[in-house]
Amino acid sequence: MKQDKMLAQMKAVTNALYLREHAKVKPILDAEAQLRSQIDMLKTQIAQARPIAEESHAIKALGADFLWQQWHTKSRRELNQQLAQVTAQKLQAMDKLRASFGRKHAVETMETQERELRRKLRAQKLQQKLLGLE
Repeated sequence: MKQDKMLAQMKAVTNALYLREHAKVKPILDAEAQLRSQIDMLKTQIAQARPIAEESHAIKALGADFLWQQWHTKSRRELNQQLAQVTAQKLQAMDKLRASFGRKHAVETMETQERELRRKLRAQKLQQKLLGLE
């Protein structure tokens, strides 16, 4: 029974560690989704503004089209850099999560195997007792 308690404690600890690692991943995934959304919104704005800038001579004469081009290029670059950083964080967090899941799964498997072994031993003892071999 001592091994049962030890495996149960190990299972509780590895499960808690897994849940902690899992909780660390969610904000990173949320940040990634937000950045991707901002990039998509910027692409939409660029697509909507392009025909207006091409048709308006006043915008070209003032150089506003050039300023717009600079702004959206800078914005896209910054968003892509932030996305790259968040993606790197996500990969590190996912590696930790995978390792944590592996430990959790291994302990669960050990516990299941131990439980099955105890069940078989009890069944053998009972069978021997019923057959009068004991």
